[in-house]
Amino acid sequence: MWQEFCMDKDYHELGNSLQSSGRFDDAVTAYQQAVELNPDFSWSYHSLGDVFLKLERFDDAVCAYKKAVELNPDFSWSYHNLGDALLKLREWEEAAAAYRCEIALNSDFAWSFCNFGDALTKLKQWDEAIAAYLKAVEIDGDLPGIYDKLGYVLGQTTSDLKLVLEQCQLQITPENWEFYLQLGKNLGKYDRPNSAIILYNILLTIAPDCAVVSAELEQLLKQQEKCVSTLASSREIVAQKPDDCWSYYNLGAVLSHQKKWDEAATSFLKAIEINPDIPWWFYYNLWEVLVKQNKLDEVENLYRGVIEAKPEAFWPYLNLGEVLTRQGKIAEAIDCYQTASYQQTLASIFVKNTGKMPVTKTTDTVKFPNFIIIGSQRCGTTSLYTYLAQHPQILTPIKKEMDFCSWHFDRGIDWYLAHFPLMPEGEEFVTGEASPSYFDCREAPERLYSACPEAKLIVLLRNPVDRAISQFYRLRELNWEGRSLDRAIKDEIERLNQNPEYIIGEEPGNYLARGRYIEFIKNWLAFFPKQKLLILKSEDFYANAAATVQQVLEFLNLPEYQLPEYQNANPGSYPRVNESVCELLKDYFKPYNQELEEYLGRKFDWE
Repeated sequence: MWQEFCMDKDYHELGNSLQSSGRFDDAVTAYQQAVELNPDFSWSYHSLGDVFLKLERFDDAVCAYKKAVELNPDFSWSYHNLGDALLKLREWEEAAAAYRCEIALNSDFAWSFCNFGDALTKLKQWDEAIAAYLKAVEIDGDLPGIYDKLGYVLGQTTSDLKLVLEQCQLQITPENWEFYLQLGKNLGKYDRPNSAIILYNILLTIAPDCAVVSAELEQLLKQQEKCVSTLASSREIVAQKPDDCWSYYNLGAVLSHQKKWDEAATSFLKAIEINPDIPWWFYYNLWEVLVKQNKLDEVENLYRGVIEAKPEAFWPYLNLGEVLTRQGKIAEAIDCYQTASYQQTLASIFVKNTGKMPVTKTTDTVKFPNFIIIGSQRCGTTSLYTYLAQHPQILTPIKKEMDFCSWHFDRGIDWYLAHFPLMPEGEEFVTGEASPSYFDCREAPERLYSACPEAKLIVLLRNPVDRAISQFYRLRELNWEGRSLDRAIKDEIERLNQNPEYIIGEEPGNYLARGRYIEFIKNWLAFFPKQKLLILKSEDFYANAAATVQQVLEFLNLPEYQLPEYQNANPGSYPRVNESVCELLKDYFKPYNQELEEYLGRKFDWE
């Protein structure tokens, strides 16, 4: 018996070690041995459930956690993780019950209330969900996505919010007044103005003379009036141009800003249906809505029909590849990308450069990129890439930017390489990409170095004040940004004061964070030697594109090649910016610019 106890402990510790080193399948075996030897040890069942969760074996995780709580009903974490597994299985009732048990044991963990609210939301138990999310905010006001979730359920309930708060013992009092005032501000900031308006009206019934609440409410009402006007205008444009895909895309973008997801998805689907032969894969906001509304199967069927009718098409293959990727069908997506690569990249470039159609040999191979333009956004990367793509010895991938080492690393190296052309033996070709998202992604340098340490890197740096303004108006043009420039800058300053290293993936923002170049340069030079990184000043590139391109070709050991002309491939225009905003930006960036110049030993003269 004593020997069995020792062996069970050994297997449990072995499972812990294997789990911490990422060997999850082996950890499962170890924990199963532990519970076989000692079926009354709840901690082994709990740990087994943890590994099943990581392996996404949710049914097995539920069984393990249920056994853990049966043996030890006083351990809150087993209930919490059981609830998480049940949420994955869409077992809303059971998940809610698990979180109730956890909260009864431990009411101090914000995620418990947040996940409890998620289950209740799926059950359409709006009032109880409001209470759960409010408790989550009370514990941790910075919980990701919490204001969006709370705003949603506040907009769904038909109950009197004041009564809901009283029933949940969350009524507004002088002691918690500031909490609810801040809650209203955050709901407004996170695009839940209707919910904020409801809350402010309640606050005014308690303190009708409060100037702060009245001002916040007035601002939101004006904002709502503008939203109504914008939506009406977008609908009118669709009525005037019913055959224009962009009128439907812009309507979808406006609807998604206003959280009208069903209508937004319908508009985006109509845009694709009208013209499936454009690069829809680029518009992340469109795909987020289609994923949210479970419309990917419809888009997949649409594109399979398009490809069947036009097998020589290019963009439909890339768009279908995006659909399949987001569905987790990576192998099928790779097939789409490889087909597009052959049909478009190899065929057209070989014809252009040699006058001969390529004959694909079994010895042809896909290679890692020789060069990568890593950034920065709105600094001229598209124009530089476009000029380089016309060089006779450069074969380009099917997309300018894959964002693999920043946002899509989980898709795997085979997914990434599928975007690049086959490189015939005996030909002196190079290939490269341009993903500006790499520059400010903290994980990208290590990821890229581990994959292709010999790659040469190019970065363009622009006056960060101009870069920030240009990026803002570009996102406004794409309908990805709904705030004013002043509001967006102030929001980001507030966010960075709370978390200086916070970078928001693909979402609008980072107008300031992306301009702190020194932080990112240091990060890249921690992995790549200086001779592998060519740092260009955007203003020099704009003034003399031909000279900059020749500098890059020399860096890449490619022969000189002049273009007839160097047109801006991604121009932007925007209205005159308020001088106070410009001064705010100049003051913000000044110390970062000075540190950059000292570190690199060169002047940029961004005044």
